[in-house]
Amino acid sequence: MQKLLTAVELYLTSTLEEMVQENIRICEIPAPSFQEQDRAQYIAQRFSAEGVQEVQVDDAHNVYGRIFGAGGRSVMLAAHSDTVFPLGTDVTVRREGDRLMAPGVRDNSTGIAALITLARLIRELKLTPPGDIILVATACEEGLGDLKGMKRAMELFHDSVDHVIAVDGNLGGLVYQGIASRRLRVLVTTGGGHSWGDFGRPSAIHTLGRIIAEISRIEVPSKPRTSYNVGVISGGTSINTIAGSAEMLLDMRSVDSIELAKLEDKVRRVISAETRGAGVTAEIEVVGDRPGGGLSSDHVLVRTVRNIQRSLGLTSVEEASSTDANVPLSQGVPAVCIGITEGRGTHRLDEYLNITPMIKGMEQLFAVVWETQQL
Repeated sequence: MQKLLTAVELYLTSTLEEMVQENIRICEIPAPSFQEQDRAQYIAQRFSAEGVQEVQVDDAHNVYGRIFGAGGRSVMLAAHSDTVFPLGTDVTVRREGDRLMAPGVRDNSTGIAALITLARLIRELKLTPPGDIILVATACEEGLGDLKGMKRAMELFHDSVDHVIAVDGNLGGLVYQGIASRRLRVLVTTGGGHSWGDFGRPSAIHTLGRIIAEISRIEVPSKPRTSYNVGVISGGTSINTIAGSAEMLLDMRSVDSIELAKLEDKVRRVISAETRGAGVTAEIEVVGDRPGGGLSSDHVLVRTVRNIQRSLGLTSVEEASSTDANVPLSQGVPAVCIGITEGRGTHRLDEYLNITPMIKGMEQLFAVVWETQQL
Protein backbone atom coordinates (compact mmCIF):
# COMPACT_ATOMS: atom_id res chain seq x y z
CA MET A 1 0.00 0.00 0.00
CA GLN A 2 2.83 2.40 0.83
CA LYS A 3 4.37 1.95 -2.62
CA LEU A 4 1.00 2.79 -4.17
CA LEU A 5 0.55 5.86 -1.98
CA THR A 6 4.02 7.09 -2.96
CA ALA A 7 3.14 6.76 -6.65
CA VAL A 8 -0.12 8.63 -6.02
CA GLU A 9 1.70 11.45 -4.21
CA LEU A 10 4.19 11.83 -7.06
CA TYR A 11 1.37 11.90 -9.60
CA LEU A 12 -0.67 14.47 -7.69
CA THR A 13 2.36 16.70 -7.16
CA SER A 14 3.33 16.64 -10.84
CA THR A 15 -0.23 17.25 -12.05
CA LEU A 16 -1.39 19.78 -9.45
CA GLU A 17 -1.90 22.46 -12.09
CA GLU A 18 -4.42 20.24 -13.88
CA MET A 19 -6.55 20.07 -10.76
CA VAL A 20 -6.19 23.82 -10.26
CA GLN A 21 -7.43 24.51 -13.78
CA GLU A 22 -10.28 22.04 -13.28
CA ASN A 23 -11.28 23.84 -10.10
CA ILE A 24 -11.27 27.18 -11.95
CA ARG A 25 -13.37 25.89 -14.86
CA ILE A 26 -15.99 24.43 -12.53
CA CYS A 27 -16.19 27.56 -10.39
CA GLU A 28 -16.75 29.80 -13.42
CA ILE A 29 -19.88 27.90 -14.46
CA PRO A 30 -22.70 29.45 -12.38
CA ALA A 31 -24.70 26.84 -10.47
CA PRO A 32 -27.19 28.19 -7.94
CA SER A 33 -29.35 25.55 -6.26
CA PHE A 34 -32.04 24.33 -8.68
CA GLN A 35 -30.06 25.83 -11.61
CA GLU A 36 -27.09 23.46 -11.83
CA GLN A 37 -27.85 22.18 -15.33
CA ASP A 38 -24.91 23.84 -17.15
CA ARG A 39 -22.40 22.71 -14.54
CA ALA A 40 -23.96 19.24 -14.53
CA GLN A 41 -23.44 18.88 -18.29
CA TYR A 42 -19.80 19.92 -17.92
CA ILE A 43 -19.22 17.44 -15.11
CA ALA A 44 -20.79 14.64 -17.15
CA GLN A 45 -18.47 15.43 -20.06
CA ARG A 46 -15.45 15.38 -17.78
CA PHE A 47 -16.47 12.11 -16.12
CA SER A 48 -16.76 10.48 -19.54
CA ALA A 49 -13.45 11.93 -20.72
CA GLU A 50 -11.70 10.38 -17.72
CA GLY A 51 -13.04 6.92 -18.40
CA VAL A 52 -15.91 6.87 -15.93
CA GLN A 53 -18.64 4.41 -16.98
CA GLU A 54 -22.44 4.64 -16.87
CA VAL A 55 -22.40 8.45 -16.83
CA GLN A 56 -25.83 10.08 -16.73
CA VAL A 57 -27.54 13.28 -15.65
CA ASP A 58 -30.98 13.00 -14.07
CA ASP A 59 -33.83 15.51 -13.99
CA ALA A 60 -32.67 16.80 -10.59
CA HIS A 61 -29.33 17.78 -12.22
CA ASN A 62 -27.42 15.05 -10.36
CA VAL A 63 -24.51 13.56 -12.31
CA TYR A 64 -23.73 9.86 -11.81
CA GLY A 65 -20.86 7.66 -12.90
CA ARG A 66 -19.18 4.39 -11.94
CA ILE A 67 -15.58 3.25 -11.82
CA PHE A 68 -15.64 -0.54 -11.78
CA GLY A 69 -13.50 -2.29 -9.20
CA ALA A 70 -12.27 -5.74 -8.25
CA GLY A 71 -15.33 -6.87 -6.32
CA GLY A 72 -14.64 -5.39 -2.90
CA ARG A 73 -16.91 -3.07 -0.97
CA SER A 74 -18.52 -0.31 -3.00
CA VAL A 75 -18.20 3.31 -1.96
CA MET A 76 -20.11 6.37 -3.07
CA LEU A 77 -18.13 9.57 -3.43
CA ALA A 78 -20.46 12.57 -3.39
CA ALA A 79 -19.72 16.27 -3.85
CA HIS A 80 -22.41 18.89 -4.25
CA SER A 81 -22.34 20.96 -7.41
CA ASP A 82 -24.60 23.84 -6.36
CA THR A 83 -23.61 27.15 -4.79
CA VAL A 84 -25.40 29.74 -2.65
CA PHE A 85 -24.71 32.55 -5.11
CA PRO A 86 -27.49 33.72 -7.48
CA LEU A 87 -27.14 34.05 -11.23
CA GLY A 88 -25.36 37.28 -12.08
CA THR A 89 -22.73 36.91 -9.35
CA ASP A 90 -19.23 37.45 -10.73
CA VAL A 91 -17.58 34.04 -10.32
CA THR A 92 -14.41 34.86 -12.24
CA VAL A 93 -11.51 33.24 -10.40
CA ARG A 94 -8.51 35.36 -9.43
CA ARG A 95 -5.16 33.77 -8.63
CA GLU A 96 -2.71 35.36 -6.26
CA GLY A 97 0.24 33.33 -5.10
CA ASP A 98 -1.01 30.10 -3.55
CA ARG A 99 -4.63 31.23 -3.49
CA LEU A 100 -7.63 30.98 -5.77
CA MET A 101 -10.31 33.56 -4.99
CA ALA A 102 -13.95 33.65 -6.11
CA PRO A 103 -17.43 32.98 -4.75
CA GLY A 104 -17.85 29.20 -4.58
CA VAL A 105 -14.23 28.44 -5.45
CA ARG A 106 -13.86 26.01 -2.55
CA ASP A 107 -17.51 25.33 -1.62
CA ASN A 108 -17.81 23.19 -3.52
CA SER A 109 -15.93 23.52 -6.81
CA THR A 110 -13.00 21.79 -5.11
CA GLY A 111 -15.13 18.80 -4.19
CA ILE A 112 -16.22 18.34 -7.81
CA ALA A 113 -12.65 18.83 -9.03
CA ALA A 114 -11.56 16.15 -6.55
CA LEU A 115 -13.96 13.59 -8.04
CA ILE A 116 -12.72 14.31 -11.56
CA THR A 117 -9.08 14.27 -10.43
CA LEU A 118 -9.52 10.90 -8.73
CA ALA A 119 -11.00 9.45 -11.91
CA ARG A 120 -8.10 10.86 -13.95
CA LEU A 121 -5.55 9.48 -11.48
CA ILE A 122 -7.09 6.00 -11.63
CA ARG A 123 -7.15 6.08 -15.43
CA GLU A 124 -3.64 7.42 -15.98
CA LEU A 125 -2.01 5.18 -13.36
CA LYS A 126 -4.00 2.23 -14.75
CA LEU A 127 -5.34 1.28 -11.33
CA THR A 128 -8.24 -1.01 -10.45
CA PRO A 129 -10.00 0.00 -7.24
CA PRO A 130 -10.70 -2.73 -4.68
CA GLY A 131 -14.42 -2.20 -5.26
CA ASP A 132 -16.76 -0.11 -7.38
CA ILE A 133 -16.62 3.66 -6.91
CA ILE A 134 -19.91 5.45 -7.54
CA LEU A 135 -19.31 9.11 -8.30
CA VAL A 136 -22.17 11.53 -7.68
CA ALA A 137 -22.18 15.28 -8.22
CA THR A 138 -25.25 16.17 -6.19
CA ALA A 139 -27.60 19.06 -6.85
CA CYS A 140 -29.47 21.14 -4.27
CA GLU A 141 -27.29 20.60 -1.21
CA GLU A 142 -27.31 24.23 -0.17
CA GLY A 143 -30.06 26.19 1.59
CA LEU A 144 -33.59 25.42 0.49
CA GLY A 145 -32.22 22.77 -1.85
CA ASP A 146 -32.75 20.59 1.23
CA LEU A 147 -30.29 17.86 0.17
CA LYS A 148 -32.62 17.01 -2.72
CA GLY A 149 -29.80 15.61 -4.85
CA MET A 150 -28.42 13.31 -2.17
CA LYS A 151 -31.89 12.12 -1.22
CA ARG A 152 -32.39 11.12 -4.87
CA ALA A 153 -28.97 9.44 -5.04
CA MET A 154 -29.64 7.34 -1.95
CA GLU A 155 -33.00 6.24 -3.37
CA LEU A 156 -31.04 4.79 -6.28
CA PHE A 157 -28.04 3.35 -4.47
CA HIS A 158 -29.13 2.63 -0.89
CA ASP A 159 -28.95 -1.13 -1.38
CA SER A 160 -25.75 -1.16 -3.43
CA VAL A 161 -23.27 1.00 -1.50
CA ASP A 162 -21.41 -0.01 1.65
CA HIS A 163 -20.07 3.44 2.59
CA VAL A 164 -20.54 7.04 1.54
CA ILE A 165 -17.81 9.67 1.51
CA ALA A 166 -19.05 13.23 1.06
CA VAL A 167 -16.42 15.68 -0.15
CA ASP A 168 -16.93 19.16 1.28
CA GLY A 169 -15.43 21.50 3.86
CA ASN A 170 -11.86 22.11 5.00
CA LEU A 171 -8.93 19.70 4.89
CA GLY A 172 -8.72 17.87 8.22
CA GLY A 173 -12.46 17.99 8.75
CA LEU A 174 -14.06 14.73 9.82
CA VAL A 175 -17.84 14.90 10.05
CA TYR A 176 -19.70 11.79 11.17
CA GLN A 177 -22.60 13.44 13.03
CA GLY A 178 -25.27 15.00 10.83
CA ILE A 179 -27.22 17.95 12.19
CA ALA A 180 -30.94 17.53 11.59
CA SER A 181 -32.91 20.62 10.62
CA ARG A 182 -36.46 21.79 10.02
CA ARG A 183 -37.21 24.99 8.16
CA LEU A 184 -40.54 26.75 8.24
CA ARG A 185 -42.11 29.53 6.21
CA VAL A 186 -44.70 31.29 8.37
CA LEU A 187 -47.21 33.59 6.64
CA VAL A 188 -49.38 35.82 8.84
CA THR A 189 -52.39 37.52 7.23
CA THR A 190 -54.88 40.10 8.48
CA GLY A 191 -57.45 42.42 6.98
CA GLY A 192 -54.97 45.32 6.89
CA GLY A 193 -56.14 48.89 6.51
CA HIS A 194 -55.15 52.56 6.78
CA SER A 195 -52.74 53.48 9.56
CA TRP A 196 -54.98 56.38 10.71
CA GLY A 197 -58.49 55.51 9.71
CA ASP A 198 -58.21 51.83 10.71
CA PHE A 199 -55.93 52.21 13.69
CA GLY A 200 -56.46 49.35 16.12
CA ARG A 201 -56.99 46.68 13.51
CA PRO A 202 -54.52 43.79 13.73
CA SER A 203 -51.31 44.18 11.76
CA ALA A 204 -49.57 41.18 10.23
CA ILE A 205 -46.19 42.77 10.90
CA HIS A 206 -46.99 43.52 14.54
CA THR A 207 -48.25 39.97 14.99
CA LEU A 208 -45.18 38.48 13.35
CA GLY A 209 -43.00 40.68 15.54
CA ARG A 210 -44.66 39.26 18.66
CA ILE A 211 -44.20 35.74 17.35
CA ILE A 212 -40.50 36.34 16.78
CA ALA A 213 -40.12 37.91 20.23
CA GLU A 214 -41.75 34.91 21.90
CA ILE A 215 -39.69 32.43 19.88
CA SER A 216 -36.53 34.24 20.98
CA ARG A 217 -37.45 33.40 24.58
CA ILE A 218 -37.50 29.65 23.96
CA GLU A 219 -34.67 27.94 25.83
CA VAL A 220 -32.85 25.12 24.08
CA PRO A 221 -30.15 22.77 25.41
CA SER A 222 -26.47 23.20 24.70
CA LYS A 223 -26.14 19.41 24.98
CA PRO A 224 -27.44 18.04 22.69
CA ARG A 225 -26.70 21.25 20.84
CA THR A 226 -29.85 22.84 19.44
CA SER A 227 -30.41 26.19 17.73
CA TYR A 228 -32.94 28.34 15.90
CA ASN A 229 -32.79 31.46 13.77
CA VAL A 230 -35.26 33.73 11.98
CA GLY A 231 -33.18 34.45 8.90
CA VAL A 232 -35.62 36.31 6.62
CA ILE A 233 -38.66 38.53 7.26
CA SER A 234 -40.79 40.38 4.73
CA GLY A 235 -44.17 42.02 4.42
CA GLY A 236 -46.19 45.21 4.38
CA THR A 237 -47.16 47.64 1.65
CA SER A 238 -46.26 51.17 2.79
CA ILE A 239 -45.42 53.16 5.89
CA ASN A 240 -49.03 54.29 6.35
CA THR A 241 -50.69 50.93 5.69
CA ILE A 242 -51.58 48.37 8.35
CA ALA A 243 -49.85 45.31 6.98
CA GLY A 244 -52.16 42.67 5.58
CA SER A 245 -49.44 40.06 5.29
CA ALA A 246 -45.96 39.32 6.62
CA GLU A 247 -43.83 36.23 6.59
CA MET A 248 -40.66 34.80 8.05
CA LEU A 249 -38.29 31.94 7.37
CA LEU A 250 -37.24 30.03 10.46
CA ASP A 251 -34.33 27.59 10.67
CA MET A 252 -34.23 25.05 13.52
CA ARG A 253 -31.36 22.61 14.07
CA SER A 254 -30.26 19.95 16.51
CA VAL A 255 -27.92 16.99 16.69
CA ASP A 256 -30.82 15.18 18.38
CA SER A 257 -34.04 14.57 16.45
CA ILE A 258 -36.13 14.41 19.64
CA GLU A 259 -34.92 17.86 20.75
CA LEU A 260 -35.64 19.19 17.28
CA ALA A 261 -39.20 17.89 17.45
CA LYS A 262 -39.65 19.48 20.89
CA LEU A 263 -38.42 22.82 19.57
CA GLU A 264 -40.76 22.74 16.58
CA ASP A 265 -43.70 21.93 18.85
CA LYS A 266 -42.91 24.96 21.04
CA VAL A 267 -42.62 27.20 17.97
CA ARG A 268 -45.96 26.02 16.62
CA ARG A 269 -47.58 26.67 20.01
CA VAL A 270 -46.24 30.23 20.00
CA ILE A 271 -47.61 30.86 16.50
CA SER A 272 -51.00 29.45 17.48
CA ALA A 273 -51.18 31.55 20.65
CA GLU A 274 -50.28 34.80 18.88
CA THR A 275 -52.77 34.34 16.03
CA ARG A 276 -55.86 33.36 17.99
CA GLY A 277 -57.47 36.78 17.66
CA ALA A 278 -60.22 37.60 15.20
CA GLY A 279 -59.03 38.56 11.76
CA VAL A 280 -55.58 36.98 12.10
CA THR A 281 -54.47 33.76 10.46
CA ALA A 282 -51.16 31.94 10.12
CA GLU A 283 -50.04 29.44 7.50
CA ILE A 284 -47.03 27.24 8.25
CA GLU A 285 -45.17 25.56 5.40
CA VAL A 286 -42.26 23.17 5.88
CA VAL A 287 -39.65 24.29 3.35
CA GLY A 288 -36.76 22.24 4.66
CA ASP A 289 -36.44 18.85 6.30
CA ARG A 290 -32.90 17.55 6.65
CA PRO A 291 -32.59 14.23 8.46
CA GLY A 292 -29.90 13.70 11.06
CA GLY A 293 -27.90 10.69 12.17
CA GLY A 294 -24.42 9.71 13.15
CA LEU A 295 -21.73 7.19 13.87
CA SER A 296 -19.89 6.55 17.11
CA SER A 297 -16.41 8.04 17.40
CA ASP A 298 -14.94 4.53 17.39
CA HIS A 299 -16.84 3.27 14.33
CA VAL A 300 -14.46 1.49 11.98
CA LEU A 301 -15.03 4.04 9.20
CA VAL A 302 -14.33 6.96 11.54
CA ARG A 303 -11.21 5.28 12.91
CA THR A 304 -9.99 4.54 9.38
CA VAL A 305 -10.33 8.15 8.24
CA ARG A 306 -8.84 9.49 11.47
CA ASN A 307 -5.81 7.21 11.11
CA ILE A 308 -5.29 8.24 7.50
CA GLN A 309 -5.45 11.90 8.43
CA ARG A 310 -2.96 11.34 11.24
CA SER A 311 -0.58 9.49 8.89
CA LEU A 312 -0.62 12.54 6.61
CA GLY A 313 0.20 14.91 9.47
CA LEU A 314 -3.35 16.26 9.67
CA THR A 315 -5.16 17.06 12.89
CA SER A 316 -8.70 15.73 12.63
CA VAL A 317 -11.34 18.36 13.35
CA GLU A 318 -14.31 16.30 14.45
CA GLU A 319 -17.57 18.19 14.56
CA ALA A 320 -21.24 17.84 13.71
CA SER A 321 -22.41 19.52 10.52
CA SER A 322 -25.14 19.48 7.90
CA THR A 323 -23.76 17.90 4.72
CA ASP A 324 -24.71 15.38 2.06
CA ALA A 325 -23.60 12.71 4.57
CA ASN A 326 -26.76 13.44 6.59
CA VAL A 327 -28.88 11.39 4.24
CA PRO A 328 -27.00 8.07 4.32
CA LEU A 329 -26.37 8.49 8.05
CA SER A 330 -30.11 8.84 8.62
CA GLN A 331 -30.64 5.60 6.68
CA GLY A 332 -28.07 3.56 8.58
CA VAL A 333 -25.42 3.66 5.84
CA PRO A 334 -21.97 4.52 7.30
CA ALA A 335 -20.86 7.91 6.00
CA VAL A 336 -18.40 10.69 6.69
CA CYS A 337 -17.64 14.07 5.17
CA ILE A 338 -14.05 15.19 4.54
CA GLY A 339 -12.45 18.22 2.88
CA ILE A 340 -9.72 18.59 0.27
CA THR A 341 -8.02 21.90 1.03
CA GLU A 342 -7.90 24.88 3.35
CA GLY A 343 -9.66 28.18 2.83
CA ARG A 344 -11.93 30.81 4.28
CA GLY A 345 -14.93 32.95 3.40
CA THR A 346 -17.46 30.19 2.79
CA HIS A 347 -20.72 31.65 1.39
CA ARG A 348 -19.06 35.05 1.02
CA LEU A 349 -17.90 36.98 -2.02
CA ASP A 350 -14.32 36.98 -0.71
CA GLU A 351 -14.09 33.18 -0.53
CA TYR A 352 -10.68 31.68 -1.23
CA LEU A 353 -8.76 28.41 -1.11
CA ASN A 354 -5.12 27.48 -0.72
CA ILE A 355 -3.69 25.52 -3.64
CA THR A 356 -0.79 23.51 -2.21
CA PRO A 357 -2.82 21.57 0.41
CA MET A 358 -4.89 20.09 -2.41
CA ILE A 359 -2.12 17.52 -2.92
CA LYS A 360 -2.45 16.21 0.61
CA GLY A 361 -6.23 16.43 0.40
CA MET A 362 -6.26 14.20 -2.66
CA GLU A 363 -3.82 11.76 -1.04
CA GLN A 364 -6.28 11.55 1.84
CA LEU A 365 -9.24 10.96 -0.47
CA PHE A 366 -7.44 8.23 -2.38
CA ALA A 367 -6.36 6.44 0.80
CA VAL A 368 -9.83 6.69 2.32
CA VAL A 369 -11.42 5.15 -0.77
CA TRP A 370 -8.89 2.33 -1.06
CA GLU A 371 -8.91 1.41 2.62
CA THR A 372 -12.66 1.79 3.07
CA GLN A 373 -13.27 -0.68 0.27
CA GLN A 374 -11.24 -3.27 2.14
CA LEU A 375 -12.90 -2.94 5.55
